[in-house]
Amino acid sequence: MIRLLIVDDSVAFRMFLRRCLMALPNVEVVGVARDGIEALEKMQELRPDAVTLDMNMPRMNGMETLQAMKRDYPNISGIIIAAETEDDADRTVQALKAGAFDFIVKPRASDPNPMESIQRGLGESLNALRPHFEKKNPVAPAPAAAARPTPQPMAPRGGAPDILAIGASTGGPAALYAVLAALSAQLPIPVVVVQHMPELFIRSLAARMDKDTPPPCSVAQEGERLQPGHVYFAPGGTHLQIHNDHGVLSAHLDDSPPLHFCRPAVDASFLSLAALAPRVQTLAVVLTGMGKDGAAGALELTRHGAFVIAQDKESSTVWGMPGATVAAGAAHRVLPLTDIAGAIMAQTQRMRANTSTTQAYRS
Repeated sequence: MIRLLIVDDSVAFRMFLRRCLMALPNVEVVGVARDGIEALEKMQELRPDAVTLDMNMPRMNGMETLQAMKRDYPNISGIIIAAETEDDADRTVQALKAGAFDFIVKPRASDPNPMESIQRGLGESLNALRPHFEKKNPVAPAPAAAARPTPQPMAPRGGAPDILAIGASTGGPAALYAVLAALSAQLPIPVVVVQHMPELFIRSLAARMDKDTPPPCSVAQEGERLQPGHVYFAPGGTHLQIHNDHGVLSAHLDDSPPLHFCRPAVDASFLSLAALAPRVQTLAVVLTGMGKDGAAGALELTRHGAFVIAQDKESSTVWGMPGATVAAGAAHRVLPLTDIAGAIMAQTQRMRANTSTTQAYRS
């Protein structure tokens, strides 16, 4: 049972959220709070496992509350409940970077079933949170079945990559910051990033990363040529595919149906890159995230000579996507988050000592 505290300044939304949560299995709403100050008092009294946090509250807003939680109650997880506005998107990105576990978007007025939308979003977040809760409250383990050996990926083709592709979901903003902040602004290849987020949130994330990390960052535009050292984020609500147009890599946006209930999907980008091999060699990284998006694409990339890195379980917020990549036999290396940027730099630089920083693609 996960003990949950609801924090929101709207009486009506607190009541609505309580009704939504009461219908979820193995979730107990232990209390409500109208702002951050009251929430911190309730945390001390009720000791919840997680809190839902509104971004805009009087006296102490969601970001300030999260910062105080991280200082005083580091074992309590924060799930942001955000409106789909530019202000909330920017605050949410900051909160995720600061250590919020996850976020969900408040239903729009046009949503035909707002309760179902909230239940689906919170249910997914709480299911992803459950292993963290179980670590804090261990039970006697069931007898373990014999472990199956992890399949080994095909050997990479070798040589330096032409492009770096990164996929992430839950916990991704903080993980992406850790990786991109440690990369050189003179990275000799372009970078594409697929993070599961709505459009406004992706725009805010790219803008923040552009300010806070060495490589320039932006949201990919249709037909845009991909430049070395630049990071291109897949737009929210659209798949990002990579094309090789007469020897130059370019971004192409695709409105085909979601994959794994996601658009953008990591697999859509990875599979488009696999189709470009062997003329274009890919270095792929699968970071923290729930679900299995990216695993099938990573496996297809390895079949075409790509090199794949997966984040390890211990440093992942949720070891869904990277765990599925490892289980599929698609990861050449499984690394803690702190080692991934170094591995990227080693892969991109080791055979480029005599190569111009101007990208020259295989034709």
